[in-house]
Amino acid sequence: MKIKSFFLLVVAGLSFNTISANLINDMQGCQALIQHIDNILDAAPESYPNSDVKMIRKGLRGYDKYIQDEIVTPGLLKFNAGDKDKAKAMQVQVNAYKESVTKAYDSKFKGKLFSDHAISVNECAKKAVPTGEDLESLKLALTTILKLAQL
Repeated sequence: MKIKSFFLLVVAGLSFNTISANLINDMQGCQALIQHIDNILDAAPESYPNSDVKMIRKGLRGYDKYIQDEIVTPGLLKFNAGDKDKAKAMQVQVNAYKESVTKAYDSKFKGKLFSDHAISVNECAKKAVPTGEDLESLKLALTTILKLAQL
């Protein structure tokens, strides 16, 4: 089966003024998914080439950083009218929620990558698209997840 680059990474114009609570909630789930994939890679099957594992990690870590730096952190600050202490307290709650979602993913999808992982991250990327090298790395990561899911 030939892998196609079918990812429709739609460019979304996000600004700090348009970040909604729903987007922040969605992105928490996306960050949990990214952590779950990273957990799978920690115990990657021997059939996964090391270079592919590194490529996936690079793309997903860049995307996770983008989500945190461009959506979650500014969104929490905005939600709390710029109060950094309140935003930090909310971040603790966000992290706890992400951890519980990650554990749920870990218990459902054990030990290997599935094409659903790539599709789900792509759905996240349709809502919040990085740019430049981060976008290219994410595309490579998703394509590589699909390749490894076929092993």
